[in-house]
Amino acid sequence: MTRIIKKNSLRVNIASNFIGSIWTTILVIIFVPFYLRYIGIEAYGLIGVFTGIQAFIALLDFGLSPTLNRELARLSAFDDQAQAMHDIKRTLEIPNWISAAVITVGLCALSPLIAKYWVRPVDLTESTITQSMLLMSVSVAVQFLSSFYVGGVLGMQRQLYLNAVNIISSTLRSAGGFLVLVFISPTIQAFLIWQCFVAVFQLFSVWLLLKKSLPASPLKGRFQRELLKKIWRFAAGMTGLTILSLVLIQTDKLILSRMLSLQYFGYYALAITISGMAVGTIVSSITNSVYPKYSHFVFVKDEAGLSDIYHRSCQVLSAVLIPVVLVIAAFSYQILQVWTGDEKISANTYLLLTITAIGTGLNGIMYLPYHLQLAHGWTRLSLYINVAAIIILVPVMIAGVYKYGAVGGATVYAALNFSYIFITIQLMHRRILKDEKWKWYIQDLLFPLAASALIVMIGRYFLSDEWVSLIKVLYIGGILGLAFVAAIAVLPQLRSFILAPVFNARLAKQS
Repeated sequence: MTRIIKKNSLRVNIASNFIGSIWTTILVIIFVPFYLRYIGIEAYGLIGVFTGIQAFIALLDFGLSPTLNRELARLSAFDDQAQAMHDIKRTLEIPNWISAAVITVGLCALSPLIAKYWVRPVDLTESTITQSMLLMSVSVAVQFLSSFYVGGVLGMQRQLYLNAVNIISSTLRSAGGFLVLVFISPTIQAFLIWQCFVAVFQLFSVWLLLKKSLPASPLKGRFQRELLKKIWRFAAGMTGLTILSLVLIQTDKLILSRMLSLQYFGYYALAITISGMAVGTIVSSITNSVYPKYSHFVFVKDEAGLSDIYHRSCQVLSAVLIPVVLVIAAFSYQILQVWTGDEKISANTYLLLTITAIGTGLNGIMYLPYHLQLAHGWTRLSLYINVAAIIILVPVMIAGVYKYGAVGGATVYAALNFSYIFITIQLMHRRILKDEKWKWYIQDLLFPLAASALIVMIGRYFLSDEWVSLIKVLYIGGILGLAFVAAIAVLPQLRSFILAPVFNARLAKQS
């Protein structure tokens, strides 16, 4: 087989992912305070309830999206696999659409029951909640389909074009939603109708992008049962991992949505939104770029290349993620105060934001080791670890939420992710990259953590609550920038990765 298709470089893919994610984050930062003003914290809590339900809906993907990503990344390494790529897409596409239909019908049927028996509203009426749930049901089904095609585009390493679609869609979703609330109707129903329209636009865009990304084939893609038989083990493992991960991640949200009023659950949802947005922006930008590379190196059995890209990508992740998490955790009250302009929201949310930022940050650190396992088709380790975590920690989480409320659930979640760093890495490197464990602990994690923590602790000590908002923003931004510099400074392999284009450009000029 002959190698093919020149793809965007890793730097281009990571940079485009960051640009797309940062743009989405900026839109959230700008418009969420307006959403809270127009629809209220209770309606925002309602969206948080449905977000938890949406996470469980991902189970009906049955591992098809990550499987498409992995298979297209492997097949695209060669130029004579065009027909196979179209066949795998078609084979996985049909069950994905069937799942979407089941999701739509099931969620629409459950919407009145959720409105009547699950949530505890104060101001929102039962009919408003039911209508909102029906609209979110349609939006969730459409986004479910989109995620399948996004997996294929990522496998083809077309992140640059995918992020262009995401930027347009997120701009329409955020700015358009704001305009709808201001000029058409300041209601949660009007807001959600607009979200449905944008979801359909995004689905069509990513479907077309994947179609254009695949190489021409002599025949149209064909459904083949043999392909399903070939990949079922990996897809089944992914489904099992998704189920267990969702139980671990969503248990606190489901319990809190039942035990707390929508108002107080709204505070928790806001903290989760901020920490998840910050961590998700960074993690997805890097993971989506390197996972196809991992799959490629595993497929061609290049362990040296795999080791190099694994450590470089882990260092990039640590150098960006750790400073952001530490700054959010240390300056949570000031960030909320400046962002929302609401003392009540800030006072009720800042501790939750500190804890959830740490928990999601620890979870984010483990994404690249997890995807290294997936590139090897090895799902069993994470399955066993998550089963053990559910047996031991879920009862503790329930007790924590029962006794301490949202703070208890967030704390147990953070402790769970802290344990993964010591358990998963130890076991993973007994089988994969066997001599790389301590390099990951010391160089990829500990060095940037220590350097960033020192800067953030000094910055927190000198912060004054008497400063006006603009000075606080500039000061916190400056601390974040210094933390980035400190993290990069202690990682020589990362410095060479970042500066290589500069040196190459100078050499080109000299020659």
